[in-house]
Amino acid sequence: MLDSNYRGGGISVIESLRTSIDNCYISHFTTDGILVRGGHETYIRNCFLGQHITAGSDPNEKDFSGTAINLRGNDNAVTDVVIFSGAVGVMVSGQANTLSGVHCYNKATGWGGTGIYLRLPGLTQTRIVNCYMDYTGIVAEDPVQLHISSSFFLGDAFILFKSINGIVRGVNVVDNMFSGGDKGVDIVQLDQSKGPFTTIDQVVIDRNNVQGMTLRATVARGLSQGNGSSWTVDFNPILLFPNLIKHAQYTLSPSTTGTFPNHALRNVSGNRVTVESDVAVPATVYVTVDQGTVITS
Repeated sequence: MLDSNYRGGGISVIESLRTSIDNCYISHFTTDGILVRGGHETYIRNCFLGQHITAGSDPNEKDFSGTAINLRGNDNAVTDVVIFSGAVGVMVSGQANTLSGVHCYNKATGWGGTGIYLRLPGLTQTRIVNCYMDYTGIVAEDPVQLHISSSFFLGDAFILFKSINGIVRGVNVVDNMFSGGDKGVDIVQLDQSKGPFTTIDQVVIDRNNVQGMTLRATVARGLSQGNGSSWTVDFNPILLFPNLIKHAQYTLSPSTTGTFPNHALRNVSGNRVTVESDVAVPATVYVTVDQGTVITS
């Protein structure tokens, strides 16, 4: 056990190569529990970190400060680590890092805490897999090449994309589980206070399951039924980015036999898809939309 006694940080790895930090218990830090600055290939495994020793629901949680793990270098891995208190669980400002099996319950989002903060706008190159975000979420600034999968988000924990220069590219958020308290919290959110996202490419948010939160995605399916010549499907309740449909595909299925109306896709603006036919018919229109990449030829 390494007790910083509220006088600074715990372990600093500066400009080092191929370093292992294994089976450590680090507490009472005020700055960084573990700081990795420069160098390559620091592996942090089987560790427990917290500014205050607590089992959760600490009455002083709102006052937690410090960062448990601060990765300011490239090619590092954090594996099977528990972070139980601190303002930020893992701060990442270097490329090509991997986080796996990390359990963050350091400081709840409601108190201003962040589980994993990716401060690499425009060059994220980070993989987060099989992690447990426990009442605290993930923040990524202008994410480019970010993969988040097979993780569990509890207590309305969510993923936030924060616009710095309006770029989000090469992002996968797939096969995760989200659980909340039926407060209408979106599983993925956008912070566009510094400007809107204007460069959106190769973003896949799909195949996540939700209980007690609001599903958001970049791929969606819907249908509209009616007897008429126009059908509209509104995807605003699920699509992440406003007014953005790069690809739409539909099927018109008449309810009566022997009916072959001419029909066409008329509009995809405002995240609403409208299909029209030349004659009124009872029909169901099935629509699939995608906000990701479209290849043109």
